Amino acid sequence: MQLTNKYDAPLNGASMTSQTVNIFVQCFSALIYSFLLWLIPFSTFVLLIYFAIGQALTRFFYARALSRRRRHGPDLALSNEAVSLFPFTAPIKLVTADLILVAAFFPVSLVGCLVTHSTILPIAFPEVFSNLSAVTNAMDVFTIVIGLVGTVSAFLLRHSAAYRTNTIHRTPILTLSPTHLEFHPLLETAPVRIPWDQRPFLVNIDYPVVKRDTTKRAHITTAGSQTPKTIDITCLDLTAEQLQRVIGCFACRPQYREALATEGGIELVRGLTSDNPALWPR
Repeated sequence: MQLTNKYDAPLNGASMTSQTVNIFVQCFSALIYSFLLWLIPFSTFVLLIYFAIGQALTRFFYARALSRRRRHGPDLALSNEAVSLFPFTAPIKLVTADLILVAAFFPVSLVGCLVTHSTILPIAFPEVFSNLSAVTNAMDVFTIVIGLVGTVSAFLLRHSAAYRTNTIHRTPILTLSPTHLEFHPLLETAPVRIPWDQRPFLVNIDYPVVKRDTTKRAHITTAGSQTPKTIDITCLDLTAEQLQRVIGCFACRPQYREALATEGGIELVRGLTSDNPALWPR
């Protein structure tokens, strides 16, 4: 199975539970590694503790971002008389943090070896000290090799990923104005603009794998063309039903478009992206 980066975060209770369990597992692993200090070389212990604590911290901040998104909904703002929706880039930041974590394996393993060697022998058994010391030195070499492999692998994986924190824009991914709908894919310099009078309609959303990235694409038709236009909406944290509800509301009901230039437009869009029908406009 190909290792891919997935940026479409499931915003449900199961995802939050999974991340919470992951955090506790990593913390428990770090505790177990502490008890293994007398059985493994200190360099290996340092590398294992570093990885477990790093994983726990990255998952904690990711779970925090997911929780905030679930409580407050999508990141909306009023800008230039239009409602703007910013991308949910926490998955990209998580992948980047994981790659940085693994990329530091080699220097961390070197630090662990340079600080000290693990004392796994009681002083009472000097006759076997030399034998076990040789085993410890061999394990230190093994730790350095693992660290080197991890660092090289992280750099190769980062190079193959298109969606990185330094390659994506910081502007809204979706803009709703009284006159048009605008998508701005994360890797594109120019947005895709569709006037409301062209009656845009979301046909479907698919998730093709490009290199090592699982992308998210919307297929949208207009009144002037029944051939769907394919638009990259990776990190637009809306389901197909939510996105079509937003597009359909303003494409089919012109009376709601003027509200997009006001603060009321934010609440209107927030209600449309909710799965609670009581918040939808009549």
